[in-house]
Amino acid sequence: MPFRPRAEGVCLLLIIVAGLWSYSNSLNGAFVLDDVRAIVQNETIRSLTPIDRPLSPPPKSTVSGRPLANLTFAANYAISALDVRSYHVVNLLIHLGCAATLFGIVRRTLQSAPLSATFGADATYVAAAAALIWTVHPLTTAAVTYVVQRVESLMSLFYLLTLYCAIRAAQAGRRRLWTAACVASCALGMATKEVMVTAPLAVALWDVLFRRGERTRWGLLAGLAATWLVFAALVSGEQRDASIAWSGTMAWRYLLTQAEVLTHYLRLVFVPSPLVFLYTWPLVTSPADVVPEGLLILGLLALTAFAIWKRHPVGYAGAVCFLILAPTSSVVPIVTEIAAEHRMYLPLAAVLSAIVATVYRASQRVAPRLVRPAAVAVVAIVVLLLGVATRTRNVAYASEQQLWADTVAKDPGNVRAHVAYGSVLAQSGQPGPAEAQFRRAVELNGADAIAHGRLGSVLAAQGRVDDAVVHLKQSLALRAGVAEHDADVDAHRMLGQILAMQRKDGEAIVHLERALEGQPDHVQLLVQVASVRADSRDPAVRNIDRAVALAERAVELTSRREATALDVLGLAYARQGRFAEAISAAQDALAIARASGNAAAATSIESRLGAYQAQLK
Repeated sequence: MPFRPRAEGVCLLLIIVAGLWSYSNSLNGAFVLDDVRAIVQNETIRSLTPIDRPLSPPPKSTVSGRPLANLTFAANYAISALDVRSYHVVNLLIHLGCAATLFGIVRRTLQSAPLSATFGADATYVAAAAALIWTVHPLTTAAVTYVVQRVESLMSLFYLLTLYCAIRAAQAGRRRLWTAACVASCALGMATKEVMVTAPLAVALWDVLFRRGERTRWGLLAGLAATWLVFAALVSGEQRDASIAWSGTMAWRYLLTQAEVLTHYLRLVFVPSPLVFLYTWPLVTSPADVVPEGLLILGLLALTAFAIWKRHPVGYAGAVCFLILAPTSSVVPIVTEIAAEHRMYLPLAAVLSAIVATVYRASQRVAPRLVRPAAVAVVAIVVLLLGVATRTRNVAYASEQQLWADTVAKDPGNVRAHVAYGSVLAQSGQPGPAEAQFRRAVELNGADAIAHGRLGSVLAAQGRVDDAVVHLKQSLALRAGVAEHDADVDAHRMLGQILAMQRKDGEAIVHLERALEGQPDHVQLLVQVASVRADSRDPAVRNIDRAVALAERAVELTSRREATALDVLGLAYARQGRFAEAISAAQDALAIARASGNAAAATSIESRLGAYQAQLK
């Protein structure tokens, strides 16, 4: 008897192949933006043992309060350290898992009692069409190709698994097993991202709409509700408060602005262009600013409520979409990220499923004989076009420079993008183009401290120290009274170094010491401060004991292998009258300088060494 594959197996294979094709060129994308703090600099993922280490992610990062996501990054690190390809492979596998689970959910929902008569044997193909289109849709790239947004896709996988297991527990045997799997998936999702908090409501609503007249599953619902304890425990210890504005005025403005943002998301469902990596979305000030958008969103909310009241299936898709978006679009005002495409990853699945099912049903009524052949052709074309768009979008993630160039081109008024693009250009040895980006950022927002600081640094690197000092001082003035961060440390360090070169020791030491407070083991800073403290003509600045302590620390950190640190230690010892030790340090410094071929440094050290030796004669 010839083998005849089941329709659902063939459909599932098509979905996987389409996903692999559309994302096959994403695997070499670089670590960017939040990837750096959450992955590259994340010490908690360096080992899987003890297990509490990867389950305790660092504060004030994308993985804060999300231990399961952090654990998956630790598993990646254990396999391949910081080889970005393996991280992308896992992200793609999660995406394919979401696609397969979505297919199962839509298929079984269309086969439920209220819908089986309408969709019949075509339920599998309608579900496959919805899952195919979602899998290759370019709006999903922000959650798949941007590595750290695994927190979004992984949470979505657990969200979908929670719903799928709940459906299986209602429709199949082994109900206890499926119920346990449902609750476990929900708990794991709570440990992945906070948006999972709405999953129990999504399950309850599915029961209301698609299990009409059946007994309420109080045990399942109680188990799902219990997972909110996981959510509460993690949120209570989460540290990302700087990004959240709880003040009434700011929260109100954020809520109003979300009318624009949600309208934009909806447009991207149908026309996914342009896609922007990092948005800068100004907060609106009055309801009058968003009347059309507000009316649209309120209208959609009203239609969703009406559909649920009438027990219409499309109401479920609308409700799930709003439920998933609600935490970040209504409840929690995240002012540092007013709009983000990755938030539409899971809501997109609900919207597309509703659209595909609605189009199928309308086609049945108009031309039932043409439904299948026409549907195959249309879906094939849509999948091809969207897949090509996704592959094109993935190319932008190939490097930091490429991604920021793309962002600046699509959003020319984006100050953060100009600063980030300029920083990448500066790091790659392109000070001129970097300066242009920083100057544009300053033009767009003269009160941006980071832009002034980066501009000052790149000017200093080009030897234009007078202009550099102006912008570095402006950067620090703009940050006065605000808790310091890395940008302040950089500005203090650069300004202190320039002032030290100008022999303005009194001003220089203030900035250098402030920088050292922020980076106490920064070797270059330790050496610079020690040098100024040891060699300054200003008695208020000179502090030989501190110079010795700092130089000794620098030498310790470099394992006595760095010539400059040893040279400054020799100078500090000499100023303290410890000439024998000064000679030893200088001799080691001289040997290292000669071995590295640094003739200028060797000559300078040799001169000081002679002076120390003369003191012992």
